Amino acid sequence: MNARRTWRRSWVAILLLTPLLLSGCSVLQGGRLLSPQWAGLEPVAPGLYIEAGDDEREQARRGAELQAALARAEAAIRQAYGEVRSRPVVHACFTEACYAAFGGRGSVAKVYGDRILLSPRGLNWHFLAHEWSHTEMRSRLSWRGWWHMPQWFDEGVAVAISDAPEHSEAHWRWLVAHDVARPSAHGLRRLRTLDQWLAAVHRHGEDQNAQRRARGEPEIHPVYTAAGQALRPWLQHVGTAGLLRFIEQVNAGAPFDEAYDAAASAAAGKGQAVKAAEPTR
Repeated sequence: MNARRTWRRSWVAILLLTPLLLSGCSVLQGGRLLSPQWAGLEPVAPGLYIEAGDDEREQARRGAELQAALARAEAAIRQAYGEVRSRPVVHACFTEACYAAFGGRGSVAKVYGDRILLSPRGLNWHFLAHEWSHTEMRSRLSWRGWWHMPQWFDEGVAVAISDAPEHSEAHWRWLVAHDVARPSAHGLRRLRTLDQWLAAVHRHGEDQNAQRRARGEPEIHPVYTAAGQALRPWLQHVGTAGLLRFIEQVNAGAPFDEAYDAAASAAAGKGQAVKAAEPTR
């Protein structure tokens, strides 16, 4: 009986850690989220941990604000997917030191399997919804579907659902007005793996925003915003039913590009033409 229980626990650990290993995240640091209270976080609600603090009133306020943000993020996920299947555990850091200790350097938020990690800059419903979208998408994909799902699509859906100002239509217009280099529509669809996505983020200087903030310069988010520009009209026109049908087709073995274009064509056939992405350089 003990051996069987040990075997089951081993498989649970493997299932939790596999997404981390495959995503190339800081596995050892992110793995600390599996035991958040041992790593300096304290529970404030089921599935919600925050960085420990001495001021009980301030901790209660922070917890209440995050619970409200979680409710709004959940509503955004439900609106996009029709229902919410995933229940990620959320870990919120109020200092950059806390965030870095869990492997979150430079980014605003991260997701490790079904564990969301928020930096002090991501304590809002937008970035909760963004990371939750990744978890929700994975909960609906078969292993084959997940393996063949391009990074640009997963990120684009998350950007569209989260509606963050950093990745908004307004930011896109600012990038265009200031002639900031952006991925082309064709170039975006070539970002299929996490490594290709991160290389593009680096190539377009999106990982240098900490230095820009230090210099008092505006941040730029050309890669994430480009993904949102591609997926926002697609999601608007295919709707929830079209998104779920698309996921079913990918799970059943349909090539991603064929299923993606077919969903857009089906929407166009109903008089809901998907606006083509703006050519960029």
